Amino acid sequence: MPRGEPPPYLAAALVAAFVWLCYILTLAPTVTFWDAGEFIAATRILGIPHPPGTPLFVLIAHVWAMLIPIGEYAFRTNLLSALMSALGAGCFFLVAHESLRPLGAGLPATRAGAFQLGGALAAAAAGAFTFTNWQNSNETEVYAVATFSIAAMAWLCHVWRARRGTPRANRILLVIIYLAGLSISNHLLALLVGPAVVAFLASTIHLAPAASAPERRREWATVALVGGVWALLIGGGLGSTSLTIVGALCFLAAAAFAATAGVFPFGLALLAVALVGMTPYLYLYIRAGQSPMLNEAAPATWDALLAVLRRAQYPVRTPLDDPTVLHGPDNPGRSLAIIRLQLENYLLYFDWQWGKALAAVGPATSVPRLMSTILFLVLGIRGSAAQRRLDRSAWWLLLMLFLVTGLGLVAYMNFRPGASQGYDLFPGFEQHEVRERDYFFVVSFVVWGLWAGIGLATIARKLLDRPRRAWRLAAAGVLALGAVPLVCNWKAATRKGPDARLAADFAYDLLNSVPPYGILFVYGDNDTFPVWWAQEVEGIRQDVTVVCLALANTDWYIRQLREMPTRRFDASRAPAIWRDAPAVPPTIPVHTMTDAEIAASFDPSVIVALGRPGFTFNFGPFTQSYPPNTFPPPNEIVSMRIVQQNIGHRPIVWASTTGRTFSGLGRYVLMRGIGFELQSAPTDSSLDARRTGSLGGPPVDIEITQRLAWDTYRYAGLLGDNVGELDVTSAMIARTLAGPFTELANAADQRGDSTAIIRNLDRAFHLSPNPALGAALDAMRRRHLLPDTGTAR
Repeated sequence: MPRGEPPPYLAAALVAAFVWLCYILTLAPTVTFWDAGEFIAATRILGIPHPPGTPLFVLIAHVWAMLIPIGEYAFRTNLLSALMSALGAGCFFLVAHESLRPLGAGLPATRAGAFQLGGALAAAAAGAFTFTNWQNSNETEVYAVATFSIAAMAWLCHVWRARRGTPRANRILLVIIYLAGLSISNHLLALLVGPAVVAFLASTIHLAPAASAPERRREWATVALVGGVWALLIGGGLGSTSLTIVGALCFLAAAAFAATAGVFPFGLALLAVALVGMTPYLYLYIRAGQSPMLNEAAPATWDALLAVLRRAQYPVRTPLDDPTVLHGPDNPGRSLAIIRLQLENYLLYFDWQWGKALAAVGPATSVPRLMSTILFLVLGIRGSAAQRRLDRSAWWLLLMLFLVTGLGLVAYMNFRPGASQGYDLFPGFEQHEVRERDYFFVVSFVVWGLWAGIGLATIARKLLDRPRRAWRLAAAGVLALGAVPLVCNWKAATRKGPDARLAADFAYDLLNSVPPYGILFVYGDNDTFPVWWAQEVEGIRQDVTVVCLALANTDWYIRQLREMPTRRFDASRAPAIWRDAPAVPPTIPVHTMTDAEIAASFDPSVIVALGRPGFTFNFGPFTQSYPPNTFPPPNEIVSMRIVQQNIGHRPIVWASTTGRTFSGLGRYVLMRGIGFELQSAPTDSSLDARRTGSLGGPPVDIEITQRLAWDTYRYAGLLGDNVGELDVTSAMIARTLAGPFTELANAADQRGDSTAIIRNLDRAFHLSPNPALGAALDAMRRRHLLPDTGTAR
């Protein structure tokens, strides 16, 4: 920006306000699936979510939620994501506005100003309303804060260029480095702006070198220092010793160069500011020592904190590995087939960005969506070429940002084939990612949206050269195409559909499948995290002890289970089915495994010694045998100890989401709603009239399942008409909730109650429509001369 000409901050604020309003109108009203439940719970109680802990996000969101007492707690934290992403759109508006300044030359001043504002608005809108960025912006996630950090640093680069040669310029660089250090404690995605920042600085001083040789040397030394500090931050952010050493060497080399140029003190200042930025990680160390209810990886020691930074909890996967095979000497290496699928996944995600609502949910595209994608592909290429001509430094900034956060992440992250593709080559579900990973590449999509908006501006500029007013209106119409993603993604990006409260209701249903003071086994993100939210934020059924089987493969979690306090059963807040149930608080911990026993569960020598001859494990009234050369994983060992110590004292329930292994105790469980409760003797559907055989599973307790399914559970908006197609996660949960109704219909069939059959099948079909169920329901209606509602269609 020319000195003396203020940036259009008011216009940027209005753009941010408009984007925020659109996000709010599509905002999730409560908790969503995947990580959001964990983040909201951690925010509420100042806990510690999964590695790397995201302490900055937890602290910001906790303060925000206290200051904004609007709606339920989850809505407030969702509102924060929307705000941060909208502020990022405002910063990107300023970046695009600056690049379009030369394009407005030759127009009258007022028309040039309007053109720049309109072009920057088109660019900001195209980037802000890309599908993935929109989805990140209307739920509680760390990516909105990361996107804002990147956008802020990108704009600060332009501020540095405008202040170059003044004392203020170095202060701007200090702010950029501080934001970089700070961003590590939110999400490492923001650190990926580093190469883009260095490219912008280097390009600026190369294209417009300082007048004197000493000043040129000082500027190049300053750029080297910024690059050296960034390399050090990357090593520190990843907790990698080798990368930290490389980063330290880069910084030392830059510092030596800076010493010869007379800017060594500034290098020390950059390093100090970066380290200060990283200080939110001390929160993890301090808070973990206070044992909050949510304390993932328990980083209360320096070794544990370093393990969090290194993400030691997760399996190793290098960029050279075949991601479908565990890392190790037997890994065959990354193949061309894997690389092809990874690139296809990226292209699929790119296709989603510009008109996701123009095709059905899923990987398939449609002609309208394909046309939208081709349009924005061409516009992005045109806009990138135009920016390279108009503002070479800003082009380098966005180009490096696009490459690093796009193809660079494809290469580095080395994901397994996506959840919706590649089953012809990799048929096993475990060979695929458990969900689509488009959110990792979100910044590359936003950058392409900015380029597409600049491309629209170049077309509009040509039209403005024509003399008639109609051409000016046509130019405005061209710029309005920047709103295509806003219009064509709204339906797909909104979280206010019939499943808006599904995660919240599913958590409520799971917890209330358990009698007072029961133990509930859950497994993964979509049953564990919403349940944590329900207990820690909403106070729902805190008396239930939740055991996450996935985390029970870690020693720190098994120790935490042992120390976990039992909280009081509040009958006044419980559903009617449990209000008068026996509620005797347990007097013993959920298990009493010693630290030595926990360590033995992870000791290969102990496991091998147990597994080689085969052995039998006795716990309570149960026996579990293992054939030679097999052994139980840690989560199965702790599950058996929990059963051993609690059977007869506390109800023990497996959520239906945990599968059907039940630690080998399948013949002892009884289905009750969406839970399977352990009995002290083998279950038999013929024991009394309240039980029946299930459809391929354990016997069903008809009375309890009836009360849970019809009187207790909540189903979001899935029982209404015209629900439409749900996303993959919501559809899976809806099928889970439909299960009890199909079992009740089976029980009604066994006793010949046609009215109950139809009633239960109808409810199951509303939750999880499928042709077979619909056909069965319509057949039953016709058989009993009831109106044909066309359910199967």
